[in-house]
Amino acid sequence: MRQFMKKHDIFLRLLSLVLAVVLWAIVMSVVDPEKPFSYDDVQVDILGKSELLQKTGLSVIEVSNETVSVRLTGKSSEVTALSADRITTTVDVSGLPAEPGEYDLPVAAQSPRYGVDISRVTPATVHVRVDKVTTATKEIRVHVTGTPAEGYRAGKAKATTEKLTIEGPSADLDEVKYALVTANVDGATSTVQQDCAVTLCNEAGEPITSAHVKSKTDTIRVTVPIYQNKVIPLTVSFKDGAAVKADQARYTINPETVEVSGDQNTIASMTEINLGEIDLGSVKTGTPVSLPIKLPDGVELAAGQPREAEVTITIDGVDTRTIEVTKFVVNDTSEDKDAFVTEVETEKVEIELRGTQQALEEIDPEIFSIGLTIDTASLGEGTHEVKGVVAATSLPVGVTLVDEDVQVVVAIRPAGGISP
Repeated sequence: MRQFMKKHDIFLRLLSLVLAVVLWAIVMSVVDPEKPFSYDDVQVDILGKSELLQKTGLSVIEVSNETVSVRLTGKSSEVTALSADRITTTVDVSGLPAEPGEYDLPVAAQSPRYGVDISRVTPATVHVRVDKVTTATKEIRVHVTGTPAEGYRAGKAKATTEKLTIEGPSADLDEVKYALVTANVDGATSTVQQDCAVTLCNEAGEPITSAHVKSKTDTIRVTVPIYQNKVIPLTVSFKDGAAVKADQARYTINPETVEVSGDQNTIASMTEINLGEIDLGSVKTGTPVSLPIKLPDGVELAAGQPREAEVTITIDGVDTRTIEVTKFVVNDTSEDKDAFVTEVETEKVEIELRGTQQALEEIDPEIFSIGLTIDTASLGEGTHEVKGVVAATSLPVGVTLVDEDVQVVVAIRPAGGISP
C-alpha cells in the first residue's frame, strides 16, 4: 500500500489541490474584481399619486410596464449577494400638469449597496396615463334569449333596478351608452329569475374595450314572467227589448274564439270571454255589432289576435221591415234664427221595424219623419253631423221601432250668403 501511494504521488497531488484552493481564496479576498450583472422584472413603484390627486384631481389610470430590467456593476461579491427585490426603481407623477393625458416619465433607480452602481435601466421611461376618475349612471337594457316551452310565451323582462352606476376615467365613461343584461328562458314553463352578468356597451351595441371602467355590481337580478297560451270561446249576453225576449235571439260571433296568454292560475279558470250585454230593443237584425274584447288583469291577447269581435243577430218569431225615411224637420233653437240657413245633406235614413208580417206590410212610410233640434249659432257655419229622432204619426199595435236615434249630416250657411 505504501509503495502504491509512493509510486502515484497521492500526497503530492492532494497537497497541490489544497494549496490551489487556499491561493484562490487569498486572491479573491485581496483582489475582488468588478462584475456586471442584470436583474429582470424589477418592480417599478409609482410615487406621488396622492399629491397628484390632491393638486389636480387626476389619478393614474394606466402604466405601460410595471417592471424593468436593471444592469448593475460592482464588486463581484457585492453584486452576486443582491436580489431583485432589494433594487428600488420609481416613477414620480406628482409634478404632472393638471390635464388628463399620457406621459413618458423617466425611471429612477437606486442601488441598494455601496460600491454597486446602476449602469442601465431598460426601458428608461414608463408610459403613464392620467385622468379624472368619476362616476356616471347608465340605463339598463334587458335582452331575453331562448324560447319557452310549447304553449308558453315570455312576458316583458324587468331588472331589479333601471339604472347602474359605473366608475372610471371621464373619457372612457363617455363611451358607455348603456348596460346590457341577458336572461335565458329556453324551455321555461314558469317565471324565470336570474342573476345576469353586466356588459357595458357603446352606441353601436358593442362591448366597450376599456379595462378601466368598473361597474358597482357585477350581476343584476332579472325577472321574466312566463305566460301560458290558451284558446277561449267568445260569448255575449242580451237585454230584453220592447217586443223581443233574450231567448228569441240567435247570433254569430266573428271570430268565435281568441288566443290569450297570461298568468297560469288566471288562465286555468277562464272558460269563456263575455263581450258584454246587447240591448235587443236597439240592435238591427243582420247588421254586425262591433264589441271590444275585454280581458281580466294579467291576461292579454296573443300576437295577431283581433281586439274587437263582430256580433250578428237574428230574432226568432219576429219579422222585420226596413223603411227609408226621407222627411226631415229642422228646429233651430238659436235666438237669431234668421242669421243662418240649414240644409239637410243626408238624403235618406234606413230604419228597422219589428212586428208581425201583416202589421209590417200595412205600414205607410210617409208616417215617418226625422226631427232635428239644433242651435245654428252654437254650431256655426260648416258641415255637421247631428242627432236626429225618428217619429211616426201612428204605428200599428205590436210594431216597434228598433232605434229612434239616428245620425244626420246638415250644412249651416249664413243667410243671404253673408256671414253675420
